Amino acid sequence: MGRSMQPVRLSTTEREEVELARTVDAAVTEVLRTGTPTVEDEPALTERLLTRLDGAVTSEAAPPATRAQPPSPVPMVQLDGLEVTQGIQDPTHTVPLVADRPTVVRAYLRYARAAVTVRGELLVARSANGPWQSVPSLGAAELDPSRSGSSLAELRSRRLDLAYSLNFLLPAQCTGPGPLWLRMGRVLRTTGSPLPSLAGLTTRSVTFGAPVPLRMRLVRVRYSTGTPPVTHEPSTTDTTLIASWLRRAYPISRLHLSSSTVTATAAAPFGAAQVNAQLLALRAIDVSTGTDARTHYYGMVADSGFFMRGLASGIPQTPQPGTVASGPTGPSTFGWDGDGSYGDWYGGHELAHTLGRFHAEFCGAAGGAPYPFPNGQLSDADDRFVGIDVGDPALGLPLRVLPGTTSHDVMTYCDNQWLSSFTYGGVHARLVAEDALPAGSAAPETLGAASGEERAGMRIVAALDLTRAEGTIVSVLPDDPAGGDEAEDTGAATPEAADGAARVSVRIRDAAGEVLDERPVTFRPSVCEDPDDDLTGVVDSVVPSVEGAAQVELLVDGQPVAAEAVGGQTGDVGELLTSRAAGAGEPGGPLEVRWDTGDAPRDQRYIVQLSEDGGGSWRTVAVGLTEPATTVPADEVSGDEVTVRLLATTGTRTTVLRTETVPVR
Repeated sequence: MGRSMQPVRLSTTEREEVELARTVDAAVTEVLRTGTPTVEDEPALTERLLTRLDGAVTSEAAPPATRAQPPSPVPMVQLDGLEVTQGIQDPTHTVPLVADRPTVVRAYLRYARAAVTVRGELLVARSANGPWQSVPSLGAAELDPSRSGSSLAELRSRRLDLAYSLNFLLPAQCTGPGPLWLRMGRVLRTTGSPLPSLAGLTTRSVTFGAPVPLRMRLVRVRYSTGTPPVTHEPSTTDTTLIASWLRRAYPISRLHLSSSTVTATAAAPFGAAQVNAQLLALRAIDVSTGTDARTHYYGMVADSGFFMRGLASGIPQTPQPGTVASGPTGPSTFGWDGDGSYGDWYGGHELAHTLGRFHAEFCGAAGGAPYPFPNGQLSDADDRFVGIDVGDPALGLPLRVLPGTTSHDVMTYCDNQWLSSFTYGGVHARLVAEDALPAGSAAPETLGAASGEERAGMRIVAALDLTRAEGTIVSVLPDDPAGGDEAEDTGAATPEAADGAARVSVRIRDAAGEVLDERPVTFRPSVCEDPDDDLTGVVDSVVPSVEGAAQVELLVDGQPVAAEAVGGQTGDVGELLTSRAAGAGEPGGPLEVRWDTGDAPRDQRYIVQLSEDGGGSWRTVAVGLTEPATTVPADEVSGDEVTVRLLATTGTRTTVLRTETVPVR
């Protein structure tokens, strides 16, 4: 027979406290039956209840001048504030709440008798009249008599320390669009005995706006250095943490994240502008074959071989999900980040540029715009705005507070980064606007891939360094003159953009070398470069196809810096050959895809796509290939089989050459 637990013995004072708690609860319940009191009703209701309870207890609160009260022998708990936060908030809830997003409610209580550690429950309902659902606190809180009052200054010490607030994580079903009513339930000592409490006397309400998604393709960029070559690519920790950070920090209800691993087309050490150009080409193919056109592309580059400074391809002032960015990742702490990868907040910074956010010019960040708080902080000196990180238990990341005066906005170059209310609101507004855009063609053959038909335009994607007058054409793809991004607003007018517009052009020649056409194209300067850095950027422009075109040249100041053969028919190749080689630490190893070019035109380029749903959707894993082979990492292939599609392009037409479903286990 098991040993029974000894009953908790209560002192006389504690027994009186429990009995009083029951009496107060009954009185509060009776008041609530007559309606739903609001914060404005609280002083009058409190006074009425105290009058009814007179003789048993009086409140520790300062009494009104018209009614002198003796000190309370058993004070009651009262509520000084209730804060509903999803990342950054102030006591008056000026930061909008997003539906279907993890939400923390913080209750700031006061108790005048002595310090006491308590737990509690929060009551929530989707209607003012219930039914009410009880939510237990995440842990205990200390009620300290020296920490009381409802002013911003009086709440400050409790808002900056989770130990002095009762904290609740709302159930997911309580965060859907629309209003939510909240009031405090019971407040208990950690022994389980209730405290007399007026904290649940009044009801607060908040409203959750529409859910807001972020669609993102995370492209892990693989490269090699040294002899013998050593391969470098982002780790699982890097990719897991950036996904977690975006869910916790960005104002989103859901992260629609897909990933792929591609080999860099440029040799290391390369710059972010070269990666961004590769991303633009990948995205152009993906969107043309069915990917949602609202998807952002971000390239992640491991710093184990070299450090690549992160850059975005623009700061669009209107919704333009086609603006791409890339940045480094690795285990460095930068002196303050100890979660195992800095690629999370670094990626959040670069991605925010693609959502229209400028630098906040602090700690060395330049080229920015006005920012409302001093020193790049999340708040003014009064800590009106306080950050909250809901954490990620699966990754061992706890719930934590980010003080407004010692934490900094993600668009600075300062330590301890998070999203301020300024950036949070701006990102939210842009994502709402992007979500209203059309998803794009759902048809998987809008590239003209099935028929190999010639298109009216050529989409030229290139990376440029104007300082050195160097450049690379990453891809030339068939497109329509109205189908490219030439007209996209990718940033405010800058001297760099104006300089590039005057210096960059495209020339088209025939097979004999005669010039058929020449015209300027838009140069998009990179964002995040230091003033002393080279002026780099990308070209992503559609020019009309010209009959007899055989070569496209990219010019800087009238001089060719890169060229690529175009035109003609695509040619067939041999069958696809796939195999899985044993890889270090990779069950099954990477998927190797090869083909025999046979009599195919020497200048045609190859594109490789994968599908895990039998061709319902595709993701591009290689573009601009000149060699008839590519390798897909083992963790990029899931399930028992995968469909591989090989396309060939000549710049004016693209054709599907082979589509085969192969076993991968």
